[in-house]
Amino acid sequence: MRPIAAVLLVLIAIPAAAPARVHAQGAQALTLQAAMVSAVDRHPSVVAAARAVQAAEARLVQARAGTAPQVSVTGRTALGTLGATGSPTGGDASTSHNVAVGATLPLYDGGITAQQVAQAQASLEGARASFAAARQDAALTAAEAYFQVLRARRTVEVREAAVQTAQAQVRQAEAFFRAGTAAQADVIRARAAAASAEAELVTARGQVEITVASLRSAMALPLDQPIDVADPAVPAAVAVSAAEASNEAARQRPEVQRSDADVRSAEAAVRLARIRAGLQVAVNANGSVQVTPDPGQAGWSVSATVSHPLFDGGRSKAAVEEATANLEAAAARREATLLQIRTQAYQAAVGVTSASARVEATRVSAEAAAEALRVTEGRYQAGVGTLLEVLDAQSAASQARVAAVQAVYDLHLAVVSLQHAVGRALVAGR
Repeated sequence: MRPIAAVLLVLIAIPAAAPARVHAQGAQALTLQAAMVSAVDRHPSVVAAARAVQAAEARLVQARAGTAPQVSVTGRTALGTLGATGSPTGGDASTSHNVAVGATLPLYDGGITAQQVAQAQASLEGARASFAAARQDAALTAAEAYFQVLRARRTVEVREAAVQTAQAQVRQAEAFFRAGTAAQADVIRARAAAASAEAELVTARGQVEITVASLRSAMALPLDQPIDVADPAVPAAVAVSAAEASNEAARQRPEVQRSDADVRSAEAAVRLARIRAGLQVAVNANGSVQVTPDPGQAGWSVSATVSHPLFDGGRSKAAVEEATANLEAAAARREATLLQIRTQAYQAAVGVTSASARVEATRVSAEAAAEALRVTEGRYQAGVGTLLEVLDAQSAASQARVAAVQAVYDLHLAVVSLQHAVGRALVAGR
């Protein structure tokens, strides 16, 4: 068994998408899964990555076509007094025409086409990994905005309650002043505290609008579309260590897979540059059948070409050096990516444990602050406490409730961030 400190209780399960419910105001209620699905399906960055995959697939088809037979139909017609060799015939103008079907089959090219195919295949694998990474990033951005909206709205609820408490305190201070048991300064302090609470409420409401706009943007929705956000269900807990998360990320993150593909492409480029810098041999088979004017007349040939660069100003050698340097750079980038990915996963796993502890700590703190406020208010009403103590307790209780709300959604976000960090799919079944 690993030490208990190395085991993190990770809330990995993401709630399945639920049918959208429409409020009376026409706002669309969203689950976390629905928000991420919208981002994955609609965001332009994901669409661009998907089109890059299609382009890479087309390049692979082009590369593979280099080993396939090439069949074409050619036609020629002429009118004039020049012969087939271009010399004048000295006679009257005549017409000529020719239609033939020709085929060429590459038999050997020294491995050039094979390396081009290898490059195209690696490019396709890299594009697919980039597409997967774009989907994961879009889903994570949507999840971040989703929890920011929830946190902002719950903060508004806390601020509204704080305003109501502050207003009640103003009324009580005014009553005590009229009864002669409190000074006018208490009324002024209470009114100032109520005004401060109202200002914090205005700020909190403005933050809701900002976070909702960010969520719309993350989901690629119109900025004026009304939406509502539903609290996510409580996921199941799974034990995972920071080291295990780091290793899982190294195996599964699409960014690592993309780096691997870049290295393979660079290796093929080095082999291709070396082939072109050395002795090149190309063998082709050719055939042609006339359609007109002599139907059925056929011919064929097998040709071989041998070439070797004797002097090219150092171009071939420089091409090999460039390809080798690019390979070394790609390998270094892969190591840097792997290091970054491992660190992110490790930190994300530790972050879940930290966020989980903050939830409990802030809950206890909020309960204690509420109890302290209750006691302080009782002392003030009994005439043995001061209004300043009450106002301080009210502020502390309000801040503790805000911290507790934030901690809950920080934990939810930490869970999604960990799932992203280790390379697990954020959108179920997609």
